[in-house]
Amino acid sequence: MHPSVPAIPQKPEVKTFKTTRVASIDILRGLTIFVMVFVNDVAGVSDIPAWMKHIPPGENGMTFVDVVFPAFLFIVGMAIPLSLNKRLEKGDSNWQIWQHILIRAAALIVLGVLMINGESINPEATGMSKELWNSLMFLSVILVWNKYPEAEGRRKNWFVALRWIGIITLVILIAIYRRGDAATGITWMRPEWWGILGLIGWAYLTATAVYWAFRKSIYAVAGVFVALVVLNAVDKADVSIMNITEFIGLVLYPIQDGAHASITLAGVITTMLFLKNSPVQSVRGRLVAVLVFALAMTAGGYFLAPLGISKIGATPTWCFYSAAICCALFAFLYWLVDIKEVSRWADFLKPAAVNPLLTYILPFIYYHAIGTGYLGSYWRTGVQGILWSIMFSLIILGIAAILTRWRIRLQL
Repeated sequence: MHPSVPAIPQKPEVKTFKTTRVASIDILRGLTIFVMVFVNDVAGVSDIPAWMKHIPPGENGMTFVDVVFPAFLFIVGMAIPLSLNKRLEKGDSNWQIWQHILIRAAALIVLGVLMINGESINPEATGMSKELWNSLMFLSVILVWNKYPEAEGRRKNWFVALRWIGIITLVILIAIYRRGDAATGITWMRPEWWGILGLIGWAYLTATAVYWAFRKSIYAVAGVFVALVVLNAVDKADVSIMNITEFIGLVLYPIQDGAHASITLAGVITTMLFLKNSPVQSVRGRLVAVLVFALAMTAGGYFLAPLGISKIGATPTWCFYSAAICCALFAFLYWLVDIKEVSRWADFLKPAAVNPLLTYILPFIYYHAIGTGYLGSYWRTGVQGILWSIMFSLIILGIAAILTRWRIRLQL
């Protein structure tokens, strides 16, 4: 018998993001969508604490509700390096990658504009009620952007037909749309603002372009992040340096005032700290780096607070504070879920994590097709209204889970 050979001590494995599916990112995405559904619904509830609603326009401050939208921007940013790196590893050409980027950004922008205009429809001039127009619009979006399963023959033809039905219906809905009245004039749809999805589309396009250009250097990406914050600060301070913000907005429109793109880039930087070429290689060091990044943004937000703290105004401090909260929350989730492997508690968030766009639009379909009038004032007031909004959000996640199981999954 040979004497046993002692085992050679192995270095602890350095956890690196290697795929597009990182448990803590998925959970943060799912949590963000769940809270987004809740705050959108509870916004219609009266007699609730002020901290459960957005800070009104013109007032200074922010609540947790004001962090939900930037949290989604942050998550979009975190996914960018993972998605692009996967496509590069697959061998996709530059044209294939940018075709996907431009189509995705355009789809988000178009959806945002459709949702905003859907709220201002003139039923008489359009020849269709607001509820019907919006319901058909959302159903068409599902038909167009559903990720149909691979199939052949007749089944594949059915899927192609469903997508074309969605496209044709959308074209008709857009063509017949009218807004305004006799006093203001009947007009076609226009982007009063881009809507939540539209703003995400512009921020995604900007952050993706920055990562594509500087993906080998986290310091270069961080430099652009700082530049966007400075641009936003100059804009909010109303400093006229050769009309710099107007000039940049005209030449590089997706950047706009830099606010939303900066939050998205904060997510990009956070993910880059966990990639193979990160300047920090230990797990502990990476978590510390994320927290230091959060503290730096908190300090920057405090320094720029005289410019205001406002989601409506998209001020630098709101951007900094929101991104810092997301960094700290992600660091905790990464430690809990990916390192300690404690994730069962978040199983209910999976539908929103893997099918976020569908989960996001399901409540709007409900509001337009069914509405909330049948609930009565009792369930739209006070504590019971809050409880209903929580229950409603859980129901939406349940419906999203069923639809996902039925292969209805939106993917841009």
